This record gives sequence, C-alpha cells and structure tokens, in this order.
Amino acid sequence: MDDNTAAVSSTIPVELVCAGIGERITFDATWWYDAQDPFAVHVDFLLPLGLTERWSFGRDLLAEGLEVPTGRGDVLIEPDEDHRHVLLQLRGAHGSALLRTEEASLYAFLDRSYAQVPAGAEQCEADLDRWLSGLPDGSQ
Repeated sequence: MDDNTAAVSSTIPVELVCAGIGERITFDATWWYDAQDPFAVHVDFLLPLGLTERWSFGRDLLAEGLEVPTGRGDVLIEPDEDHRHVLLQLRGAHGSALLRTEEASLYAFLDRSYAQVPAGAEQCEADLDRWLSGLPDGSQ
C-alpha cells in the first residue's frame, strides 16, 4: 500500500433524536475510511457551537447494521422502520445519543470504502503493508 492512497470520506447530515421532547437537531457528520486502518470507520460529528466528537468502530459493524440490528459495546446500529434511514445508538461515559441518518448515503460511503479495500481483504492489506514497510529502501 503506498502513502498516496486517499482516505474515503463523506459528509452526511445526521439528526440527534431528543427523546421526551420530540425534537430533532440536525448537524453534519464526516464519515471516513482509511485503507491504512482497514478494519475501522471513523465519524467526526460536527456538533453545534463548533465542537467535534469522533467515534470509531468496525466497518463490518456498520455494514451489518445497515441490514439488521447489531451492536457491540458502545455502538448499536439498526435500520429504521422506514427503510430509508439508519439509527445509531452511541453510549459514552457521560451519557448516550440516538442518531438518525440516511441509509443510501451510508451504503454509498461503504461502497467507496470497499473499492479501496474489498470486504474480507482487510487482513491481506494489513499484512502487505507490514511486508512492504520491512523492505529495504532502494534509494541508498
């Protein structure tokens, strides 16, 4: 893997579902995938007041959560009942948040990540990177 491989990113609006008051607060989230870290996806939630909150979890967890409810630990993902959105439950040390975002946008993001590293090839990609980094530099 060379250092010129660009990370895949998509900015997708998300809604914070405020239980109890029936409101939703919309803000952007930048989803990104880097072939140098082939098992993970990362999300930067661009919160109001200029704050950013970063979450990282398995790419396979996101893919599975688009189809059926799934979750491990602090991240739970499931299709919304309207079949056009996805729900993300994020649990942290100071509370939890229920987020809703477009399913089609996440599928498009995942498709672009699979173009970088196909599903199932993550370990091969990581092994290749380790092997390439161990080769002597030919510029000497």
